[in-house]
Amino acid sequence: MELALPSSEKQLDIESHLYLIKGVMWASLVSVFIMLAIFANIAMQVTPILSVTSAILYMLPTSIIAVIGAVNIKIRSVSAVPNKLLLFYLLILQVSWLLLTWRIFDSTDTLVGGDEALASIETLIDILVLTFAIALFPNPRVMWTGVLPLMLMGLFLRITEIPDNYLFPMTKFICFFAIIITGQKVLFSWFKKAIVRDVEKQYLLKHFRRMALIDGLTQISNRRHFDEILSQEVRASERNGHPLCVILIDVDYFKKLNDSLGHQVGDECLVKLAQVLSSIANRPRDLAARYGGEEFVILLPDTDLKGCLIIAEKLKQAIAEIKLPHPDSDVSRWVTVSQGVCQWQDGLNMESLMSSADNLLYQAKSEGRDRYVAGCGKSLN
Repeated sequence: MELALPSSEKQLDIESHLYLIKGVMWASLVSVFIMLAIFANIAMQVTPILSVTSAILYMLPTSIIAVIGAVNIKIRSVSAVPNKLLLFYLLILQVSWLLLTWRIFDSTDTLVGGDEALASIETLIDILVLTFAIALFPNPRVMWTGVLPLMLMGLFLRITEIPDNYLFPMTKFICFFAIIITGQKVLFSWFKKAIVRDVEKQYLLKHFRRMALIDGLTQISNRRHFDEILSQEVRASERNGHPLCVILIDVDYFKKLNDSLGHQVGDECLVKLAQVLSSIANRPRDLAARYGGEEFVILLPDTDLKGCLIIAEKLKQAIAEIKLPHPDSDVSRWVTVSQGVCQWQDGLNMESLMSSADNLLYQAKSEGRDRYVAGCGKSLN
């Protein structure tokens, strides 16, 4: 049985969640990279203003949080990383970054002095804002949780350091806010269109596959699908030695039925017979198919000839019970079928098996119809 495809909305939720997981892990790795870059910059200075030891102590908590978060996300399955857990981790990472930037800025051993210190911290904050905006854009709430505290931190530091100039920091904050909110909408619209198109393509593929494998009239498997499954089951029986049987079925005097009652009644008869076959072949690996015209076939894996005869008898009784009228039949007032019941034998291919089933069906028809004849498959050679 084919699994139902999710709706576009459901798939969008799934893909957004997957992107957030990867985005948060990417932001964690970028955080580690940024801190390595800061540390390398400090270590390579001829006259370090901030000591290497102080830099390590400042950056160690954020580094540990980022590494632990990335590793945990990596080793967990997708279903074990809910949005609430991502949001909680993101808040911890944000707090650690805010504390780190404040400690560097407010330290008595500042990295650089005066306006250059402010410019360095603002650059760091801008990089982090860009990183979290890209990593978290599918979910606006989570994204603003990641970027808004950093933006407010940059605004606060600028106003604290240069209190006489409110225009530039406010303008920068408003521009950043507008760019991020509009950019998020544009990116998310592209993201959503890609997901919707992918779902539509999957539905089309499923529809085309169904058209290729399902008989349009009876809505059971067609011959192409039956041949594919039969080939697989023959190979399986060759490997494990389990029994395999087929029942080839032909509607008795079907041409007379069409001639007397019309093709529409004939089609309705085939549909009802297909429903009966589907109810009989009801195990997971059983397969009922329209073999062609008024011929049907049932494939019964893990079933020996004795068990297959029981199924043939059930089918005969079930068709008798639905009492489909057949005024021109030579054997009954109702529609009947003839059946060739055949068991696969070691060394037989699918062509030999079906040829043997067809010979048994012909024998059942020649012996008076409305009956089944059983036997074992024989090689064509």
